[in-house]
Parts: sequence; structure tokens; C-alpha cells
Amino acid sequence: MTPQAENETASAMRNTGVARDAFVAAMPVILGYLTMGMAFGVLLVKEVPNANAWWCLGFSAGALSGSMQFAAVEMLKNATAYSLVMTAILAVLINIRYAIYGLSFLRLFRCYPWYLRIFLIHALSDENFAIEASSKRHGKPQLVFITLVSLLDYLSWIAGTILGALIGGMIKFPTDGIDFAMVALFVVILVDLCRDRMNIFPTIVGAVTTTLVIVPAMIFFPQMANKTLPAAIVLMTAVLYCKRPAGLKGGDAK
Repeated sequence: MTPQAENETASAMRNTGVARDAFVAAMPVILGYLTMGMAFGVLLVKEVPNANAWWCLGFSAGALSGSMQFAAVEMLKNATAYSLVMTAILAVLINIRYAIYGLSFLRLFRCYPWYLRIFLIHALSDENFAIEASSKRHGKPQLVFITLVSLLDYLSWIAGTILGALIGGMIKFPTDGIDFAMVALFVVILVDLCRDRMNIFPTIVGAVTTTLVIVPAMIFFPQMANKTLPAAIVLMTAVLYCKRPAGLKGGDAK
């Protein structure tokens, strides 16, 4: 066997190992996305008139954001209550976290082809970020790993939403409460964050400020309760900004 053939064989074996690792790392997310996607698909076709599996395909392929998609069901169901400006503001506030933690990938993605960068940015999610950020690979193995993880998770979410839409079109019983699946997901994330003592303060701030905004709205202005998210996020951000470490404050930075 020539040296070139040996190098190609070794490279193929490495890529096979990386592909296996990517599949194993993505498997928990795949299962979660299939389940959550099905919940979204069922909810969409049951709550929004004339919605179908094609809606889910276009929705999930073009706007990969579970939290925003679940919120969009409420917006579509009560479309007259949400102006274009309010919808845009909610979309930005719900998804702004992607732009923030995605900054850490700028240097890494810069080395990849432009079309791959577009896909990786589009497919970036909380779970993908956690897996990809923890990878210790470099060079081509890292490229293969990140691409496969993103692709597997992306396709599993789309498949889950389409499957949910098909199931939702067949079931006749009420689906009240299925939207709690997204709440349950964030509760799990919250509990996981609370295990890390460094995250206790932001977690408490988020819970308290949201409660202070939403509960009074539900009591005194119930018709506005679904529109209090921007106010809660602004208050939460203000508190966290005022309580940021002294070393991060502009006047104290050296």
C-alpha cells in the first residue's frame, strides 16, 4: 500500500470514529428533539386553524427555535392580538441568547466554508452549543463532529414536528396541557443550573423578576398577561446589570 493510500485509509478511519462519536453525543438531544418536536406539531395543528405538516416543515426548517415556535402557536392562535412590531420584539428577546453565546464560535467558524458557516449558525441551539463547546477536537475532526451533531439534531427536530403534526391530525381527544412540555424542559434546565452555585443568583433573579411581572398582570390585567415577557426580560437584565461583578463595570475596568 502506498503512503498516500495509507494516509487516506487512516483519514477515513478517523472520520468514521468522529462520526460515531457525534452520533453518540447527539443521541440524547435527538430523542429530546423528537419528543419536543412531536409536542409542538400536535399543538400547532390542534390549536391553529388550517395548520398541517407542511406548516411544521417550513416552520422548523426555516426557524429552528423550540421556545419561539411554541410561543408562535399562541401568537398564531390569537393573531389579531399581536402586531408585527410586538411579534418582532418577542422573537428577538426570546432568541437573543443565540447571538450572545454564538459569539464564542466566531473564531472557529471563520475557518469553515461560507455555506457551512451559514448552516452551523442557523442550526445552533442550546443543546448543540453545549455539545460542540465541550468538544476538544481540532482541525478537520472538529469540523466533521460539529457538522454531524448540528445536522442530526436539526433533522430530528424537523422530523419530530412533522410526525407530531401527522399524529395531531388523527387524534380526537383534547390536547390541553401539551404545551407544558416546553415549560418542563426549562424547569429541567433550571434545576441543572441550580446545581452549579455560580448560577444560583441569575436563576433566582430570573424567577423572582418574572414572577413579579407576570403575577400582578394575571391578577389585574389578565388580557395582557401573555404580553409581559418583554417587561420581565428588561427588568431581569437591569437587575443583573446592576449586580454584575465590580471587575466588569466600566468605571472599574483597567
